[in-house]
Amino acid sequence: MGSRSLDVLLFLNKFNGLSQRIFLELEKHGHRLKVFEINKEDDMLKYSKDYNHDLIICPFLTKCVPREVWSKTKPCLIVHPGIQGDRGMNSLDWAIKENKLQWGVTVLQAAENMDAGNIWSTTNFSINRNNMNSLTKSSLYSNEITNASVVSVLQAVSNFIDQIPSKPLDYSDPNTKGVLKRNMNNQDREIDWKCSAEEISSIIRMSDSQPGAIAVLSVPSCNYSSKFRVFGSVIEKEQLFSFDKNAPGDIVGQRNGAILVKCKNGYIWLSHLKNNKLKLPAIYWLQQAKNSIGYIPTLKLNYSVGEEPQTFQEIWTNVVDGVCFIHFNFYNGAMNVSQCKQLESVLKLVDSNRLIKTVVLMGGYNCFSNGIHLNVIDHAEDSFNESWENINAINDVVKQIFQMSKTTISALQGNAGAGGCMMSLASDYVWCRKGVVLNPHYKSMKLFGSEYHTYFLKKRVGLRKSQELLDSTMPILSSTALDIGMFDKVEGNTVEEFRDFVYKESLSINSRFVKEKTYQQIFDELEHHRKKELSMMIKNFRSSEYNEARKNFVYH
Repeated sequence: MGSRSLDVLLFLNKFNGLSQRIFLELEKHGHRLKVFEINKEDDMLKYSKDYNHDLIICPFLTKCVPREVWSKTKPCLIVHPGIQGDRGMNSLDWAIKENKLQWGVTVLQAAENMDAGNIWSTTNFSINRNNMNSLTKSSLYSNEITNASVVSVLQAVSNFIDQIPSKPLDYSDPNTKGVLKRNMNNQDREIDWKCSAEEISSIIRMSDSQPGAIAVLSVPSCNYSSKFRVFGSVIEKEQLFSFDKNAPGDIVGQRNGAILVKCKNGYIWLSHLKNNKLKLPAIYWLQQAKNSIGYIPTLKLNYSVGEEPQTFQEIWTNVVDGVCFIHFNFYNGAMNVSQCKQLESVLKLVDSNRLIKTVVLMGGYNCFSNGIHLNVIDHAEDSFNESWENINAINDVVKQIFQMSKTTISALQGNAGAGGCMMSLASDYVWCRKGVVLNPHYKSMKLFGSEYHTYFLKKRVGLRKSQELLDSTMPILSSTALDIGMFDKVEGNTVEEFRDFVYKESLSINSRFVKEKTYQQIFDELEHHRKKELSMMIKNFRSSEYNEARKNFVYH
């Protein structure tokens, strides 16, 4: 990239993971940035006039850019999640629905017609997931699209600096393989339970995490039927049961908050439902029918290395040569009281196994953890009590991690925020994927924070830097976390590359030595930090600022 530093304005709907990653990558290359969340189109005109800039970049913007902005000599670049020539609002939805094996990101000039402006750069990638249940719109956006967006944006900025002109969209160009696609409507997202599990899963995955597929769900035994937005589909393939008397669309079982629904040729798990703009674990919206839905227990905990459950299961393990990899794939990284207690129980079970010498905390494919479950807290009859129970439950998880008799490694495949980020620091080692975005602070939710962060963060980065991270509401990259001593290793451009590194390196650590843990002498100090943190959190949980911030976050 050229050596010139630019003044860049970022226009976006929300400062989401992709926007944060692009901000941090541009900042790392020496550019000066200002971020603006756009509420109405006129805001763009105002900011473009009020702030000196060389370039405007829109990494996540669904509003039309006014002519007065894009027609100026200073370019306004749109980051479009589609291959060259692709146009329309629902690019990723169509890519998943049509089972595309190749997709891409195109950075183009804002123009009169949406996505029809001159092309500044384009980056393609393969869509290749071993587990198709993981291929949701949000997961594709957070991983492949985000990585390709960084490459494309940096290339576009470099082209601008080096005065390499953009090129017009040309459908006669053999490299232009995309087309204009219509906007999807509710009919495209409606579930017909008489269709195959694969067809239904595709509709749910292309609609997750927004706006959700639409489905009518029934519990015949209690004459219950209602319509919801549905999320988190997992095709049941281990299927050691049969519900022949039930009809497609019937809820036939539940497990750890998820529900099992019959379809034409099998069964699909739904982890979450949305009602009244609030998304919750499915069973929370089915309280009147809950007792009529039978519980289906988890079949097993341990799988061979590289394998994943072919059923709904949030926590599972892989064990090889004395190393136990613990996966906890919680939706959007949120951990409610029940999930925290389940994870704590698994940690205790693993710790009791004398054959296991090293424990690797893998989190989930898309994110490691984002801390307490704000949606469940907001839904609770008493949000204060639910907040209090939740923070204590996640603190118990952290306590169990640092008191493990094994060598422990936190392996962050994806982004982490707030308490989830702090939880990772309780391990002996913290490894992370390149390009992961971290939000090691609590201020945006008006909380002091817990998870023993006043001990572990300060221990890793020092008092001054820890306070700087906590006082800021800005994200950092995993590379920055490595530079300041917060993390120990950062490897792999993709989840798959990072997993390969983690598997090999953790086995190597295990073969070299077994760490002698000596935490007993610091238990009193750790408990002092917990009490200090909770004394602040109990005040926060009663405050109007926290309640307002939480509601603004969960309702959309």
